[in-house]
Amino acid sequence: MFKNFDIFLKVKMIREYIKNYFKNFNPEILVQAPARINLINPLDAVEGDFWMPAVAVEGTKNPLSAFVYIRKISNWSKIKYFEFKIDKTDNPKIILKEENNLTKNIKKIKKKFESEFKLIYATLYRIFLTNSSLWRKIKNTNIEIGILSTIPRQSGLGGSSSIILAVLFGLVKFFNCINKPFKLSDNDLPLNKDILAEMCTKVEDKDLSITAGYSDRYVIARGGLSFTSYYGKLYHKEITQEPLAIYDRIDEIYDIKNLPIIVCFSGSIHKSGNVHKKLRDLYLNKNPDILKKYKDLAEIAWKSRFSLMRKDWKQLGVFFRKNTKIMNEIMEIAEFEYGIGLANNILIQLIEDHPNVYGVKLTGAGGGGSVFALVDPHSIDKIMSLWKKKLNEIVDDEELFKKLFPNYPSKIRIELKKAQFFQIKINKTGVKKF
Repeated sequence: MFKNFDIFLKVKMIREYIKNYFKNFNPEILVQAPARINLINPLDAVEGDFWMPAVAVEGTKNPLSAFVYIRKISNWSKIKYFEFKIDKTDNPKIILKEENNLTKNIKKIKKKFESEFKLIYATLYRIFLTNSSLWRKIKNTNIEIGILSTIPRQSGLGGSSSIILAVLFGLVKFFNCINKPFKLSDNDLPLNKDILAEMCTKVEDKDLSITAGYSDRYVIARGGLSFTSYYGKLYHKEITQEPLAIYDRIDEIYDIKNLPIIVCFSGSIHKSGNVHKKLRDLYLNKNPDILKKYKDLAEIAWKSRFSLMRKDWKQLGVFFRKNTKIMNEIMEIAEFEYGIGLANNILIQLIEDHPNVYGVKLTGAGGGGSVFALVDPHSIDKIMSLWKKKLNEIVDDEELFKKLFPNYPSKIRIELKKAQFFQIKINKTGVKKF
């Protein structure tokens, strides 16, 4: 079942492999943007009322990152999507998945919002709205943008934000526009990691009409383990019409070098915007049950900070278990049939009773995507192997599945067969040149 993933773990220096492959194109700049995990959720998309803890992460084997190169070319600007794979001979391989000319005509750009390259075109459109100087440079220069992501698609790990921020950061560095507040037009904004995070949010939330919050964008832009206040941002106004987030980086001040976490992508892809929209609408319409549950989540969120500074993983796990319980209740109120998601609940139930597993919860919105287990730091390898073994057993044995999960449809095993496991580390830099 997990043959390819087990091989994948044996591949050394995947990031260097990608870097060396991209260097064949003689790029002027290479960029990496990490994934993210929300430690308490689903405050995302309604986080304007709360503080929210989250962490930027990379995998210890799979880098769980988006990679972008940019270079000048002589002909028409181009965009290329690459894919990382393990081939039939068990060797790593990068393939060119798609290549297109890159239009810079605003009317044509807006028509591309439904295309395969919608994230990139919406990013260009947002640059056009935000900084005329950068837009002129992009418009007047023939460039090639190459993109590769090792974050599983629609996995609840911030994959789309990672791509957008990698492209944004790459362009502002390529054209030397970051932290250059000089000679701005009246309506232009200076470009820095905070503004890039805001732009990334608007790309999805406004330009592509995908309900999204600010957490993914700030965490991936800034990096580290943080508690972030989105006070005043509930209604997602234009960038200068509401406060910027207050990003309180805590991994350094509390000397938290890592988190004992195992991530499992369920194999069940989701559209996080569909989850966020339903919950956000209920919240903004002041559904009393939803408001009460969110208030409970907010209390768990601020209390979890004391567990983090103590490195009290068991107590933090108690909060994560409460988070999962409340999340299931919230999503049942919102009429999601299986609460946080069928595959997610199965993965959680498989491992949550192990004495060295302190808590298991969603990484993001739910309804598919990923979950993560907080475990005894000395048992990470053992728990990961056991979790994979238990999942293999129910995927391979339908009768065992029905015995353990009599109320769940066994066809979910098809999606669970595609599950992937990752050990992670805290990403300290956020989006960066590499």
